[in-house]
Amino acid sequence: MPLTRLSTAVIAAAVGLALLAGCAGGSEEAASGNASETRTVADATGAKVEVPEDPKAVATLHYAATETLMDLDAPPIVQGEYQDPAVPEEWLDELEDIPVVSQQEPDLEKLAEAEPDLILSPNIFEPEMVEQLEEIAPVYQFTLRGGDRANWQQRVKEVADAVNRTDELDERDSGFQARQKKLAEKYAEVTEGTTIGVVSSFEENSAYLWGSENMLGTVLSPLGFDWSADEDAMVKKYGKADQGGNKSDTVEPEAQISLEVLDKSLSDADIIFVNSDLRGDYDKLTKALLDSAVFKELPAVKEGHVYPIGKATIAGYADAEYGLDLAEKAITEYQEG
Repeated sequence: MPLTRLSTAVIAAAVGLALLAGCAGGSEEAASGNASETRTVADATGAKVEVPEDPKAVATLHYAATETLMDLDAPPIVQGEYQDPAVPEEWLDELEDIPVVSQQEPDLEKLAEAEPDLILSPNIFEPEMVEQLEEIAPVYQFTLRGGDRANWQQRVKEVADAVNRTDELDERDSGFQARQKKLAEKYAEVTEGTTIGVVSSFEENSAYLWGSENMLGTVLSPLGFDWSADEDAMVKKYGKADQGGNKSDTVEPEAQISLEVLDKSLSDADIIFVNSDLRGDYDKLTKALLDSAVFKELPAVKEGHVYPIGKATIAGYADAEYGLDLAEKAITEYQEG
């Protein structure tokens, strides 16, 4: 719906109708107005937000928060849109039963009808929209854009903190780091001294570069790889300052480039990882990139060392762990070839 002021009366009416209809989304506690104990937390914007101690009806407005809740076995009652191939297959049935209330922006009436006791919002909306969300439930904004965008583990921790589940998240993170260490030790002879780069495409006749300080850097670099110096240099040259809801002068460690300069971006890479979905498949634009003459002339491509790596924009541990799965598969194939 358009970004216009939705009155308190309209929201109240929507909630009232939901109560009369016995809306399936909200919990009994939320419906009765019997709020739980609260705690105050600081969100990604620095705002102090009073949130339920034990939230029972959480709404997410972006999949980046939904994945963390799913990782924690605490699914939301309503969610932001998602794409089937970009989520774990084993989650599809459960996610399909959760109503979608946000695409480009939230459907405020539909969100109000769900009666959430907490809203997890990315830090991309204008203050006017945040104010409208706050008329429905407490709003915790987590990092999606800005200088900390690449730090997916921080974002995940923000979401876990909002729902008071950081202890469980710490266990997941410890397991993830232990696996990285194990893979680094197991394949040290292969990864050490091997240079990698990561590429994808989001527009025709262009490539998208992912520098070492981006999300996949935290997944792949601990395995012992060196990152392409060519790619990092091009990211530094062509990367743009964040243009998200929280304006920043910080250049994000990623960049879109013309295919004409792709040969200057990844020529030093021994292995090229390519952004894929969670089935290891490429979208149409990425396939076009792989079929381009300039890509086929890259040394790693000529040697047959191109592999899918999962999502470069990591939403949570399910994404990161899938990336490790594909990285290990690529290492063994590279080792054999």
